[in-house]
Amino acid sequence: MDNVKPWQIILLLVAFVVLTFSIWKVGFSGSIQSQLADRMMLVDVQTGQLYVRDLSGNQSFIIPDRNPETREISLVPVIEVDGEWIVSERYLNALEQVEVPKDAIVGPKKPVKTIDEKPIRLN
Repeated sequence: MDNVKPWQIILLLVAFVVLTFSIWKVGFSGSIQSQLADRMMLVDVQTGQLYVRDLSGNQSFIIPDRNPETREISLVPVIEVDGEWIVSERYLNALEQVEVPKDAIVGPKKPVKTIDEKPIRLN
């Protein structure tokens, strides 16, 4: 310990204080809450009808999803941006798996032509 310089001791003390504060803030303050999605918006790429899928249960589904009325695989996730629905960039590849006409899809990163109706709930 003869080779330890004062600045090294100060650096260790600062690191210890920062680590202690971080553990306290994350573990005990309770101010940080995880925000998991409890629902997902989907659009039928053929008609523009919006659907909402509940994600709170243990039920799983595959993207692209099947339309409950037509039984065609035509539902892809959308996100709302400035009041318009856009196919999430993450799911653009799912459009390649959809075999029905994509009449509601204008183009990548462009608003989807949706029907102005309340979204239909999927079980």
